[in-house]
Amino acid sequence: MSSTSYGTYGCKCTKACASLLLLWLSICPMTYAHKSESHSLIVANSKAWKPFSYLSPDGEPKGILIDFWKAYAADNQIDVQFLLLDWEASLQAVKEGRADFHAGLVYSSERADYLDFGAVIMPIQTKLYVNQDVLSIDVKSVLAGEMTLPIGVVKGSYESEFIKTNYPNAPIAEYINNDTMIQAAVAKKVLYFVADLQVANFYMATMPGAGMFVPVINLYSKDLRIAAGLHSSASILDVSRAFEKVIDTDRERILNRWSVVKTVYPLYLLPIAIFVMAVATLYHIFALKRMVALRTRQLTIANQQLLEMTLTDSLTKLYNRRHLIEQLALLNHLQRSLTVMVFDIDDFKSINDQYGHLVGDRAIVAVAETAKSMTDERMTLARIGGEEFALVTASLSEREARNFAQMLCKAVYEQPIILGGQAIHLSISLGCAYYPEFTHIVNLQDADQLMYQGKSEGKNRSVFQVITDSQVQPELRQVP
Repeated sequence: MSSTSYGTYGCKCTKACASLLLLWLSICPMTYAHKSESHSLIVANSKAWKPFSYLSPDGEPKGILIDFWKAYAADNQIDVQFLLLDWEASLQAVKEGRADFHAGLVYSSERADYLDFGAVIMPIQTKLYVNQDVLSIDVKSVLAGEMTLPIGVVKGSYESEFIKTNYPNAPIAEYINNDTMIQAAVAKKVLYFVADLQVANFYMATMPGAGMFVPVINLYSKDLRIAAGLHSSASILDVSRAFEKVIDTDRERILNRWSVVKTVYPLYLLPIAIFVMAVATLYHIFALKRMVALRTRQLTIANQQLLEMTLTDSLTKLYNRRHLIEQLALLNHLQRSLTVMVFDIDDFKSINDQYGHLVGDRAIVAVAETAKSMTDERMTLARIGGEEFALVTASLSEREARNFAQMLCKAVYEQPIILGGQAIHLSISLGCAYYPEFTHIVNLQDADQLMYQGKSEGKNRSVFQVITDSQVQPELRQVP
């Protein structure tokens, strides 16, 4: 009897242990998978949006946006996998949860229904391009739908949405990606198309025949932003903050890498020039010169824009930290009386927490515009990071510098912005260091310390100091 009881009990214990073991084995992979998933992101974008995002002939993701996300992945020890599809399909992938993020796109209210938009990567300009054979046709009549000449757009793109909204009568021809659209344009299946300036310049430089198109209308200028799907495993706010650090540190390097397209134009035009000069009439020679001049102007503009992007902040269009430091170094070399200001938005974190990241960006832009309206060409104003700004100049006297600092604080506070349906008065804390004469190297440290002194003494004020090699004369100035 006892033997039977012991056997039953042992059997039950064995089954219980086996059940616990199976349960543990089932939980462990889930736990591991969840841990791995938190360190892995799938990022979608177009497979044919050169130079922003595309697949190389060997199937490798390439492009400006790809490089930004690779830098983000490296800085944050996160595995980023790219899912490059046709444009509309890339949006659908994020919408359905097959991708966590979209690498970069323009904000629209329609997209905001299924995407959370975050950090600004860079600005774009979008234009209407026309075949030079039909330059004599009034483009306004085409946009109004008075002529049956379709305009090429990429299906699912913001360009397509913009044309449909602003020119509802304009005939359009939708293509699955930029490659097919440009190829159709070269084959003269469409005589008009809409494209970003950077995209059009890239194709004109690399695709034979694409140079027959010229821009005739600037449609809009927008910012490319990262965006998270509603099913994303990562917070858009967290990724945006990390992404802004990448933009501050790696933006110049990435954009410079893609500026090499400038070497393509001369190689493309040289055989044409030689041939035409050898066999054509004077008319054709003049025509070639006009075309070369046009391409040169386009290339110059494109290169200027690339240079500006390396020196300017994408959100505010002010100079960036790099350019400000370069100007400060130059003024150090001149050893003239020097004014250095550092200021930031008071309680900015609460704005982001209460209203969201996009509204926080609006606050930054509002302060930037106010500050810019008070400067002239002798002053260098820059956004140096987050909600922080700096200004350097050798054009102000001690009295002018003190008054300017005070007036800037006052101007920001007296120009409220609409946030969340209500008028909000922003304020800044500003540190102003004035160097009437100096032999040492001036940096931002003195002004930065003065700014934090202002914050500790109540915010919404400027703190002014005259700084020499031998003495420091502090003066506190509070905005009325």
